[in-house]
Amino acid sequence: MSSPSPSTRPRILVADDTTAERDRARLALEQAGYEVLAVEDGQRAIERFARDRPDLVLLDVVMPRLSGLDACRILKAQARGTYLPIILVSSKNSVGARVEGLRCGADDYLGKPYDDEELRARVEALLRIRAAMAGTSQAPPVEEAPSGAPDFRRRLEEEFDRAQRYSDPLACLRIETEGSPGPEAAGALHDAVASCVRKIDLVHRVAPQTYLIVLPNTHFPGALSVAERIVRRGRNLPGLDAPVPVSVGIAFFPSRDVRSCDDLLRVSEQALERARAEGGGSICLFQHEGYLYRPEDETPSLDSTS
Repeated sequence: MSSPSPSTRPRILVADDTTAERDRARLALEQAGYEVLAVEDGQRAIERFARDRPDLVLLDVVMPRLSGLDACRILKAQARGTYLPIILVSSKNSVGARVEGLRCGADDYLGKPYDDEELRARVEALLRIRAAMAGTSQAPPVEEAPSGAPDFRRRLEEEFDRAQRYSDPLACLRIETEGSPGPEAAGALHDAVASCVRKIDLVHRVAPQTYLIVLPNTHFPGALSVAERIVRRGRNLPGLDAPVPVSVGIAFFPSRDVRSCDDLLRVSEQALERARAEGGGSICLFQHEGYLYRPEDETPSLDSTS
């Protein structure tokens, strides 16, 4: 992994109440060439952010005075429209714990003990996203194209090749409403989907009720966060008398079942079928196993499809 040049060194804020964990994260990131600011709790993280405006924040979940979850909420609000990537770290690494972290606005979640190289890779991926989003909040255009259309295929292959080359994560979401929505519902869903993604994401409208979204540099937690927002907005679309049930199937690279673009599309379709079978409003994330999740539940259910 290449180190940032001294003139452009990103600044990373690390907050952990355990000295050994804090020093370990500092050393791992400084070895990669980053400037690291280290504090011992969430309250000091808020104060240090206001003074030094770091490019990324690494927060332990359990800390005195102010927890990592509460600090994450406050930091996201203080970012004032600027994309501030936040990674939560915790010994609690269940799906439910990760979902709780993502609901607080975190961009990634890393379980302890973590591998130093994985930490550096996730930091690098989020900083690339921050760089790509710098200076703009514009959502990507939603393209009207079948999944096999040449332009979509070319762009998907480009993202897949990039993910393979740099060992980056890639997620593919297949989204579908129940039944055939009328023009008003279809238009509102179109706007909801577009508002839930980033400028660097690829969004394709396959049919009035079906979308494909490709999320570069996105791990399991980030993909779940996007899917959850879309499902929730389907229940609250303006101007509609009844909620629009939305099902989402998600496939990931790297995965033992995904070695090509065709595999990515195939697995996302299988995941969508599993989500539809659970009824409207369900999400199925398929990586090494199939995770079924309904956003209204406090804790996702784990159900293997392998």
